[in-house]
Amino acid sequence: MRLSAARRMAADLKGGAAPLILVTAGVFAGLAPVMGLDTWVSPAAAVIAVLSGANVLRADVLAPMRARAVSRAVRPFLSGPENGPFRSTANALQIGKGVWATPAHVTHELAAYRVKLPDGVTLELSLAHLSADHDIAVFHSSADWPWVAKPQWDVPEPGDRATLVGWLVGGAVSTVQASLDLTVQESQEPGLVTMLGPAPPPGSSGSAVIAARTGRAVGILTGVGALDRQRDVPDAGSTGIVLGVRLAVIPDRFRSPAGSGAAALSCCRRASPAGARFRRGS
Repeated sequence: MRLSAARRMAADLKGGAAPLILVTAGVFAGLAPVMGLDTWVSPAAAVIAVLSGANVLRADVLAPMRARAVSRAVRPFLSGPENGPFRSTANALQIGKGVWATPAHVTHELAAYRVKLPDGVTLELSLAHLSADHDIAVFHSSADWPWVAKPQWDVPEPGDRATLVGWLVGGAVSTVQASLDLTVQESQEPGLVTMLGPAPPPGSSGSAVIAARTGRAVGILTGVGALDRQRDVPDAGSTGIVLGVRLAVIPDRFRSPAGSGAAALSCCRRASPAGARFRRGS
């Protein structure tokens, strides 16, 4: 059995364990008096109460709390010459203290980079890793923004809901953070999160892709395409294919500020697998 299939089976078993135990405990609690096992009714009821409470806590408290933290971990990404001026070109997501992820296609040769914090404060960034194949770049900052997105390394299941959150950079409404609900689809490209839903507004590139079930960040927005290959990229709000690069494609050594930036120096800029009729970012 392939390792990926084994991991998916383990995830399915883990996800279905709690409901199965809950149903079993409920059936047992109902049959226990009939079977003369009255002493087991209270333990079964306790199991039901604990599992029900855990499901409510995870769905209604933990997941929304994590999602809010992710939305605060997204900041406008600035680029420009060493001496400025800097302009907003995308979003950057802090996935660890002082570790920022943004689309590779918004980086440029000999440019300097920063992230914009509230009240006009900026943090200087240094390039640590660049992968044009996966369209993702990793930067490190000497200081960190208090809000950190908790990454989810595995991809959500097809049909699961995902939320796209990011600042609308590069326009008159750059102070607005937009949020869209999308539906995850099966993807043949292991490095991508493929979603279906309304195309995000222009300036959303690099927005966080949040798994609604867990509230964790699984990727960042890199492209938008039409459902029909013969048509142009959809306008904002029109139904289309929304692509995000998974955070799992980032090598382990670059997920902390201690990672080396040597890979960025030798990286070749090749075409993204998004396809010719996909708009890079949005």
